[in-house]
Amino acid sequence: MVQEVTDRELILKVAILYYEHNLTQEEVASRVGISRPAISKLLQKAKDLGLVRFFIQDINKDIIELEVALQEKYHLTNVKVVSSTNGRTSEAIQAQVGQLSARYMASLISKGNIKSIGIGWGRAVANLVAQTDFLTAPQLTIVPLIGGLGLINLEIHSDYLVSELAMKLHARHSTFYAPVIADTAKEAKELKRSSLVSSAIEAAKNVDAAFIGVGNHVGESTWKELGYITGDEITELENAGAIGDAVANFFDINFKDVETEFSKRLIGITIADLMRVPNVVAMAVGTLKAESLSTLLKYGLINSLFIDQTLAEAIL
Repeated sequence: MVQEVTDRELILKVAILYYEHNLTQEEVASRVGISRPAISKLLQKAKDLGLVRFFIQDINKDIIELEVALQEKYHLTNVKVVSSTNGRTSEAIQAQVGQLSARYMASLISKGNIKSIGIGWGRAVANLVAQTDFLTAPQLTIVPLIGGLGLINLEIHSDYLVSELAMKLHARHSTFYAPVIADTAKEAKELKRSSLVSSAIEAAKNVDAAFIGVGNHVGESTWKELGYITGDEITELENAGAIGDAVANFFDINFKDVETEFSKRLIGITIADLMRVPNVVAMAVGTLKAESLSTLLKYGLINSLFIDQTLAEAIL
C-alpha cells in the first residue's frame, strides 16, 4: 500500500511539472531524478489513471449562437453546447458534456449556498461523476433521486454514483434502500410507504439542485438496452404515448405522466417533485433525445442544460 501511494504521488508530481509548469520531459527527469523514458511512461500512466484529461476546445461562433438561442427560447439559466463536428467520437462528446456539467456543479458548490445535490442514473450522470474533480465540501449531502437498479451495470446505478460523487467531494451522502424497479406495482406501493424509502424520497424532493439524464424513446432507451424492460412492456408504454423518461418517470408529448403496469413498479421522485427543485440540470447527447428533451424544456422542468451540437440544432 505504501508503494502504491508513493507511485501515485510520483505520477502526479511528474504530471504537474509537465502539464502545469510546462517543463520538458528532460527537465522533469532531471527534477525528479529518473530517466526521460521513465517520465514518458509515467505521463501515460497519469492519463490511464484519469489524473490527466484532455478535451479539444472548439468554441466558435456557431456554438455561441446555439447557446444564446437555447437560453432565450427556453428561458434557461445556464447553457453549454459541445461541438460535434470534425468526426468527434460519441465517447469524447459525452465525456466533455460530463466535464462541463462537473465544472458547473463545482461552481455551485464553491458559492456555498447549496446543502444538497440530487443525481439520477444512467450514462450522462456517470460521465458527470467521472469528470468531477476532487473537492472538499463536508457541508454538502449527495442524494439519490431514484432507487438502485440491482447488482448488474453497477457503474450507472444511482446509489453507486452517489457514493462515488460523495467520495470525490468529501461530502456526506444518503442511500436509497429500494430498487428502482419493484417486482410488482403492489410491492412498489408498499415500499414507498416504508419509513426507509419514504425518508429517501423526502430527501430527494428537497435537494437544492438535481443533475439528471434524459431518456430516449422507450424502444431505444437504456431500459431496453440493459434488459430492464420487456418487449411487451415497451409496447404498452408506447401505446400509452410515452416519448421518454426522466428520473424513472415516463411522460407523453403533453408532459403528462404515462401509467402502465411497468411504470407503476418504478420507485423514486416524480416529475412533479422535480418541478419544485430550484435548479434542475439536464445532460444529454444525440438527436434520439430531441423529442423528450424539447418536451421537458417546453414545460419548464429544466433550468440548466448541457448538450451536444447536433441535439441543440434539433431542438431549436
